[in-house]
Amino acid sequence: MFTFIQKWHKKIGTYIALFVVFLAISGIALNHSEKLKLNTTYIKVDWLLNLYQVSPKSEPIGYLSSNNWVIQVGKRIYFNNKEIINDANELVGMVKINDTYIIAYDGKLMLLNTEGEVLELLAGAEGVPAGMTEIGYDEQYNIIIKSAHGYYRVNLDILQWSEYDFINANWSSTSKITEPLKANILEQYRGTGLTAERTLLDLHSGRIFGKWGLYFVDLIAVLFVFIALTGIWMWWYKKN
Repeated sequence: MFTFIQKWHKKIGTYIALFVVFLAISGIALNHSEKLKLNTTYIKVDWLLNLYQVSPKSEPIGYLSSNNWVIQVGKRIYFNNKEIINDANELVGMVKINDTYIIAYDGKLMLLNTEGEVLELLAGAEGVPAGMTEIGYDEQYNIIIKSAHGYYRVNLDILQWSEYDFINANWSSTSKITEPLKANILEQYRGTGLTAERTLLDLHSGRIFGKWGLYFVDLIAVLFVFIALTGIWMWWYKKN
């Protein structure tokens, strides 16, 4: 009996040794994720990105103004090929007033300079009307907002909002995105969709391989218990 258990204790211990080493190293790495920058390092491997289905569920939507683009892919918004927002639900449009670009989304107005740097972010507290459906400008280059409750003209210099039943405006409308820019944006979207931390955590837990990965890790845990118990039993057996 002792020889039989000793034999399987050694075999199982040999088989799972490498996995134990991986669990130990990955566990240490995850404990120091921020220092190792795992949460800001992104996976670029196509088969892993495909495994996690890191692709937009719908086609990119773009608005063109003065040769500059604002594009939404998933919940991310890009100014040309620079990501500026990562949690947007609905991009409404973009207009340019003087040297400032005004982007409307999710009940907010984001003001950018020509380099795509954020100058200011306006929301409901600053008077931005709820339920925005369109953004445009009038003949005097005032911002015009169409919302669920009516039309608004805003003076951005003093943040003065005036409400109207109807206003004519040059409305921002979607445009067909150029293929090179579209390809660049989609590559960026995939390239920043999966962190090294998420991948290592899923490898550590087995979740990267779905339910079978979890079952495999469960099996390894059971074998750990077997190794521990048989080791204690063999020590007790020799001692007595």
